[in-house]
This record gives sequence, structure tokens and C-alpha cells, in this order.
Amino acid sequence: MNIKRRLTLKFVLQLAIAGMVVLLIAGFTIFWMLQRFVEISVTRDFASVGLERVVESSVLGKEGIRFAPSLLEQVKDHDGWLQSLDEKGHVENAYNTPQDVPTQYGPGELVAYWTGATPFPYQLALLVQEKDGRLYTLVYGAPNRLDPLLKQVSNGTGAADDKSLVIPDALAEELKTAHAFVQLLDSSGVELNAYNKPKEVPSQYSVQELALRTLYNDRYGYRIKTSYDEQTGRTWLVGEPNTRGNLGTKPWMPEEVTVFIRGSAVMLGVLLILFVLLSLWQAHRFGAPMLHMLVWLDSIGNAVYQEPVDRKGFHRSRTPTGKWRRRYRIFAEVMVSIEKLSTALQRDLATREQSESLREEWIVGITHDLKTPLSSITGYAHLLAEPAYDWSQEEARKFSATMLDKSAHMDALINDLAMTYRLKTGILPPVTMEVELNAWLEQMLIQAGADPAYGMQRIVFHAAQTDVWATLYTPWLERVVNNLTANSLLHNQPDTILTVSLWGSEDGSKIMIQFADNGNGMDEVTLNRLFERYYRGTDTASTSNGSGLGMAISKGLIEAMGGRIAVETQLGEGTIIRLIWQ
Repeated sequence: MNIKRRLTLKFVLQLAIAGMVVLLIAGFTIFWMLQRFVEISVTRDFASVGLERVVESSVLGKEGIRFAPSLLEQVKDHDGWLQSLDEKGHVENAYNTPQDVPTQYGPGELVAYWTGATPFPYQLALLVQEKDGRLYTLVYGAPNRLDPLLKQVSNGTGAADDKSLVIPDALAEELKTAHAFVQLLDSSGVELNAYNKPKEVPSQYSVQELALRTLYNDRYGYRIKTSYDEQTGRTWLVGEPNTRGNLGTKPWMPEEVTVFIRGSAVMLGVLLILFVLLSLWQAHRFGAPMLHMLVWLDSIGNAVYQEPVDRKGFHRSRTPTGKWRRRYRIFAEVMVSIEKLSTALQRDLATREQSESLREEWIVGITHDLKTPLSSITGYAHLLAEPAYDWSQEEARKFSATMLDKSAHMDALINDLAMTYRLKTGILPPVTMEVELNAWLEQMLIQAGADPAYGMQRIVFHAAQTDVWATLYTPWLERVVNNLTANSLLHNQPDTILTVSLWGSEDGSKIMIQFADNGNGMDEVTLNRLFERYYRGTDTASTSNGSGLGMAISKGLIEAMGGRIAVETQLGEGTIIRLIWQ
């Protein structure tokens, strides 16, 4: 799997995991808010909501019915009590039940208390529900303080006139104990008189406001009961706090909104922390390797090719055993490519330094080779120009021939140097011509074999079986043939034989000229540097073919004509050089 697919898979997998975590956090937050909403509903109206929760959370064991402790605490907080009845009206289980509450009910007795037909100091709520094959009957009771107080006030116990409201001491004490208050309203809803009224309770009510405060007491913090006098058009109002804890204070924000804001804030905070942690992890997982690679590339730009190491001298990308570290493993291909680039640049630097050294050595050698024949030419010229001597015509011709030979040597050296730079710039053959290689190559080898420096009958030619036609620049090919012939016959033993063979296809698409000798051969170092410029120097005792540039020029000329050179050699057994066009 390549790096593109690995990175794509990694990022998709991470996004999927992050999305799942976000969904889990959101789901947990929504679940918590729903639970809180239910708890708020139970707190506000335990009689209708709480009883169902009691049945749902109840567990039937050997000792009877057991209820959830949290719900029982809600019963206690509302000053309520709870009873569980069997089918005959007997109390099976009870919680926080006062002494004045019966422990057994007749069929009509419970209904009379529930409907209010029989006076009872508690407001009752009944729930009959089947669970696990059993019929539950739960009775929830809470103190009924408002109805008795309203009855006393409206029946004349609280006397009222236009200026004051007279409350008996016993009733006043009862109102203060219950933190209750009394208001007397006129026909338009304006307060005439009040007793023990808190500051937050209004002094005037509209029809809508009084109805809303009666139905939705949890919004306003007080439960109220009213009694309307048809004769006077006045309304008696008795109220008490919803719970004893807040004493009727109205919250500045609904509890549901508070829960929603709190849950949303916690969820956003957790998501922010998760995002920060994920960013830090991503920076550690992907940022550190990328920074390491950038530092490495910057080092390469400064000619430092080794991979950066940590304080202990170990590579950051690998373990002490040489394996990739986990966070670097995904970038293994890039790291390997940088390593290859570093190695190649380091090798090229070494090659350039070596070539520079060889070039300097060659310049020293070629300078010596040029100065030596130049010294000979200068010496003979001084001899000829010296008036003290009277040279014969034969001696003058001898001096001139030597000078011409040395001049030709110098000219060959200069031409070779110029040719190497021309080949380096990528020159093309000036004018190509079609030639039949069997006859042309045989003629060139006859001319080369006539050189006295080579000896007699040391070149053997094997022509192709059919005519071989090729389009080439023959002066360049002639120079290559002379260079290869000189290398084989001058740098081996005097009895070395050079065998030249020609092969070619009828259409001229494939041609091969092979130069094979049975001489000394070459070692691996010489073979690897055979076509390098400046590899060898020479002296004035050698011919122009010994300039050290012959093989480099031959390779360049063959490649310029569309061919290539292949070399096979073995030390002590000879060398085979093939010129190939295909």
C-alpha cells in the first residue's frame, strides 16, 4: 500500500473515531439532560409523574416491594408519604407515613378520602398499574394546608374591611408556620388587603395572570388557592411556597434552560478539550516526522547528507534495532527516497571531487606533454638559427622532420582536448554518408596495420557474410577504429593479436563491430574508469593516441552517431570491445 492510500486510510479512520466519540459525548449529554428534565418534572409534580417512576423502579423481593432511594428522597422533600396496598386494602409497604394515616382502607374509604367527600388532612394521589404480572396500588399523600386555610379565611374567620384585614391569632400562627399568605382582591383583581404577603407577590392580577399562577405554580414559586364571593365580587387568595427550601423565590431562569445551558457548556468544553488533545496527538503523530524530514532536507541543502540524530546519537526515525518507529512507519517510502537521494548526492560529490582531482592531474600531465615536444621544437629551432654552425641540407631536413613530428604530437593533444569538450556539449555529426562497412573497415585496418609501431600481421579481420550498409560520419568512425587499435596493440605484449569482426542485418538496423585481443586484460578499477576523462597521462615517448582521452573520445563519438560501447575483459585473458548500433 502506497503512502497516499495509507495517509487516506489513517485520516478517514481517525475522523470516523473522532466522529463516534463526538456522537457518544452528544448522546451522553442528551441522556443526562433528559434525566434532569424528568427529575425536574418529578420535583414539580410528584403526584402525577413521580408515582409512575416509583412503579417503574420498584423491585419485588422476598421482603416485599422495594423502591428507588432517590425517589423516596423526593417524597420526603415534598413532605409527602407513600403506601403500597394489596387487593384487600392492607398496607404492604410504607414510607414516611404520619401517625394519623390509616394502615388499612375499606373499598369506599380510600375513594372518599381521594375525592374529598370525607375530610382528610392530606391530598391524595392514586396509581393503579400492573407490572410483572402483579397489580400495584400506590397511595401518595402530601399535607393539604391550603384548602383548610382557604376555608377558614373565606368562611369569615378572616374579617375584612376597606382598611384592614383582621386575622385571629391561631390562624395567624398557622399561616406563619406554613409560610403562607392571604390576599383579598376586589372585582377587578386589585388587592384590598393582605397578610404575611412576600414582596415578590403582585398586588394586582389580571384574569390571565391569576389563571396561569393557579395552573403553573412552578413557574412563579408559589402554590395558590382562590375562593370567589359572588355577593361581593371579591376573591380570597391563599398561597404558600412550592418547597420549604426556597420559600417561594422565583428562579431568574427556568430550570430546564439552566440544565440545557449547563449540559451544552459541558459538552462544548469536553469537545474543545478533545479537539486540543487530538491536535496535539496529530502534531506528535504526523508533525514530528514531517519536521524531521524537512530538517533532513535542509541539511542536504547544506551538504550534510547524514540523517539528523537525537541527543543520544540515534536516528529519530528508527529504534536502536534499526526498525521504523511507529509514527515514522507511514512515511517509510518518503524516508527511503530521501535516504537514496542523500546517498546519491554524497556519491556524486565524491565523484566530482575525484573528477576534479583527475582533471588537475591530467592538466599537469598534458602540460608536461605539451612542454616536452615544445622544448624539442625550440631547441632544434635555435640550432637551425645559430650562425656559428653550418648545417648540411641532410641535417636540416632531419631537424625539420623532428620538429614536424613534435608539432603533430602537440596538435593531436590539443585536438583531443577540444574534441572532449565538444562531445560534452552534445555535438552531432557534420555530414553523414552511407558506407558499406565490410570494404571500408578492411581498408582502415590495412592502413592501421601498416604503422611500424604496431608490428607486422597483428590484426585479423572477419568480415560479415553479407554487405552491411550504414549511414555514419566516417572520419569519426575512423578515429574510433584507430584509438581502439592503438590501445590493443600498444598497451599489450608485442605478440598480442587483435581480431576485428563485423556483424550486421540486411536492412542495416543492427550492426556490431567487435575488437577482441588476447592481451593483458584489465582489472575492475581500470574497467570502471576506462571512459573517464583525465584518467591517464602520457609522455613524449608515446604517440598522440596515448593522450589519456582516446577512450573517452571514442565513447562520445559512437554515442553521437547513435551507438553504444560495451566492454568485456578479464585480467590476463584479454579484452573485447563492441561497437553496437540497433
